[in-house]
Amino acid sequence: MQVDNDETAFREFYRENVFKLFQFAFAFVRDKELSEEIVNDVFLKLWHKRGRIDEIKNINVYLYVSVKNTAFNYVRKKDFKKSINIDDLSADHFYMSPDQEEALITDELKKLIEQSINQLPPKCKIIFKMVKEDGLSADEVADILGISYKTVTTQLSIALKKLALVLKPSPERNKLRVKF
Repeated sequence: MQVDNDETAFREFYRENVFKLFQFAFAFVRDKELSEEIVNDVFLKLWHKRGRIDEIKNINVYLYVSVKNTAFNYVRKKDFKKSINIDDLSADHFYMSPDQEEALITDELKKLIEQSINQLPPKCKIIFKMVKEDGLSADEVADILGISYKTVTTQLSIALKKLALVLKPSPERNKLRVKF
């Protein structure tokens, strides 16, 4: 990412990433205002380090890890009632971003997919969201969450198997057709 002192480029970069990082922060702290504050703090620190941004190997991993660490630090300082654990994370809202494929899916099928994703176990759902919605690789998710690559791929496989079961063709679901 090349922003140097280009505020416009940095603002655009912020706009492209703020929502997914907000959702990630919210999975840890479960508070809207605090999640916004965490994400804005991370971007402010990044702006102050803008002269060294090129030294960052993977900006996506850097941002997610910074959000996670900032959330952990806040929890530690504010003496939250419970500690944060990857198994307790919850991605409340899975958002299917609009693209050409989405136009082919009926509203009913889309709702079925979203309901199925929202019923996944917390760890499984957050990993699925990070890979499928945020576009991160399994390696990146492993680095961000501090878990093994194998755990990420296993959880992703579990999510895909559960979704496949829900989406398996059945006489009732034959009514939910893909539009061409």
